[in-house]
Order: sequence, then C-alpha cells, then structure tokens
Amino acid sequence: MTEAQPAPKFQFVGGDLSLDFCNTVGGKRGGIAREKLHSVNDFISWGEQAKLLTPNQAEVLRSYAARHPSEAAELLSRATELREAIFRIFFSAAKEKKPAQDDMARLNAELSASLGRLRIAAARDGDGFGWQWADEKLEPEHLLGPIARSAAELLVQPDLVAKIHQCDGDNCGWLFVDCTKNRSRRWCDMRDCGNRAKVRRHRKRHENKS
Repeated sequence: MTEAQPAPKFQFVGGDLSLDFCNTVGGKRGGIAREKLHSVNDFISWGEQAKLLTPNQAEVLRSYAARHPSEAAELLSRATELREAIFRIFFSAAKEKKPAQDDMARLNAELSASLGRLRIAAARDGDGFGWQWADEKLEPEHLLGPIARSAAELLVQPDLVAKIHQCDGDNCGWLFVDCTKNRSRRWCDMRDCGNRAKVRRHRKRHENKS
C-alpha cells in the first residue's frame, strides 16, 4: 500500500482570497509555470489552509471525493478554469484593460451557481449579523462560491483594483494588493522573491568590484 502524499503547504500573501487562489500556480503563466493543485485533495487542502474549511469538514470532503472520483476530477477542472479566468480578469484590470467576456462569463456562472447558498445570520461571536454559507450538505464544489464572491467583491472596488500588482520576481507571476502607504511593494513576499533579488543585487555589486 502506498503512503498518502502529505498535503502541500500554500502561501497566502495576495491580500485577497481570490488572488491567493490565483497564486496556486508557481512561476509565470506563459513561461515556466508550476501547478500546485494536482488533485482535488490539494484543492481541499488549500481550502482548509485558507480557513474556508475546518479540519473535520476537510476530511468529510476528502471522503466524498474518494467515493465520487469522476465528480472530483470534474471539480478540479472547474476550479482551475475559474482560477485562470480570475487571474486573467485581474491581470487585465491591473493594466487598465477590459477583461475578456469569456472570463467574466466563467466568473458569473460560478456566482450564479453559489450565491443562492448565502444566508444572513447572527454573527458567531454574538455581535451583530453577517453573511454565512449554508452548507447543510457539504460538497467539494462549495469551495468555489467563496472564491468567486471574493473576486467579485474585489472587482467592484476600483480603489483596490488599482492597487493590484504582479510580483517583480524573474519567474514569479503572483498577484497581490499593494496596501503600502507609498504603493512601493514589488514582491509577493520579501522573504522569498524579495530576498532572492537582494542576493542577486549583492552578487552583482561584488562582481562589479572585482
């Protein structure tokens, strides 16, 4: 019997759920891209790490996916198609270009399929009211709703859309909302791409001196 593969660890540096979902592809699209969602279980793990699912809910969905492999494969395809549509929409918006109609249609299709599960309810901490997802019968596709809604809510905030940037890393295409005061953020994560760039600059200065 083969051992179960450990769940991949995802990073959440985009400043928005939908951008973090776009960032489940490493590298640059059109260049050397690295897919991180190889299975529906990876997608479920991302949802758990994004706090969309509790550990118990994640196990329920993994069990469901194991019993329905065809549905799981279809969902993974649907999820990655939504992800790429959202990426292209925000990539276009960040460059002040109009998104493709097909991409907007994909996003709106997922909104139509999911928003009927939204309910207004008392906040769990007892302070006021808020939106909650009705998941009496939890299924893996329910992960798509919060992602689509997050993308839609970001899109209708032009001040935030104007702050969406792509990492300046040589082989990084991650998107993020730049919330720095002087709009100076260049990297998805200073500890990752930013540090590599710093090392390269240091090496180049050292070479120039020699």
